[in-house]
Amino acid sequence: MLRKLALAAAAASAVALVRKRSAGKAEADLWHEATRGPQSVSRPTTR
Repeated sequence: MLRKLALAAAAASAVALVRKRSAGKAEADLWHEATRGPQSVSRPTTR
């Protein structure tokens, strides 16, 4: 019983990790798209 519970917890952790990584990549892609090209938004400058 404990082994099944541990396996279920490991599977849930793996799914959560994949979702987190794919969400981060999607956010980076949106940022890249928004800050590049002729219709891009202004980017903050560092001084």
